[in-house]
Amino acid sequence: MVHVATDGLFDPTIQPLWAALARGEDPADARRAVGFDRVVIRPDRIALAPGQALTFNGIAQGFATDLARAALHARGFTRALVNIGEFAALGGPFRLGLADPARGLVATRTFTDRCIATSGPAAMMLRRTSHILNPRGTTPPRWSTVSVTADSATIADAASTAFCLMPRRQIRTALRRLPGRPHATLIARDGALTTLGGA
Repeated sequence: MVHVATDGLFDPTIQPLWAALARGEDPADARRAVGFDRVVIRPDRIALAPGQALTFNGIAQGFATDLARAALHARGFTRALVNIGEFAALGGPFRLGLADPARGLVATRTFTDRCIATSGPAAMMLRRTSHILNPRGTTPPRWSTVSVTADSATIADAASTAFCLMPRRQIRTALRRLPGRPHATLIARDGALTTLGGA
């Protein structure tokens, strides 16, 4: 879903490229393995094309956060804030600060029964390259930090990763395609802050 909504910029098959760059290898062969459209997903199996590997770095924390919130809800909790790398509120309201590595605290968000995930390209570097990689080429991330608020931490996590690579217009389109009334807070390298989407 997020892969389609972001025109393929959320792509878990980026793992071989990530590994090659982390080892300091020529990434040309690894780049040819990238392509989520070549992953076969069926009810009874998931099959990767030769040379492919998946990373769950851009979605696993959000998924685990959603599971923890659901487990608390099933046990009768009505107010809790789950933080497993991403945030999910059960009830509320809760107030959360949005921080950028270079600028510090830049905004706050108050939310109830919503989730927030944040991605920062500079949070981890692969030598001189951000760990958030463009599956289509070498274009670097456009934003210093991206936070996405949505009904699902899984969606917010994946979207915040892809949105780091996308211009405003493309992000607006993706927000309309995604469920859970998401909105995005974009922090530019100069510290300028933009909020897109609703709710």
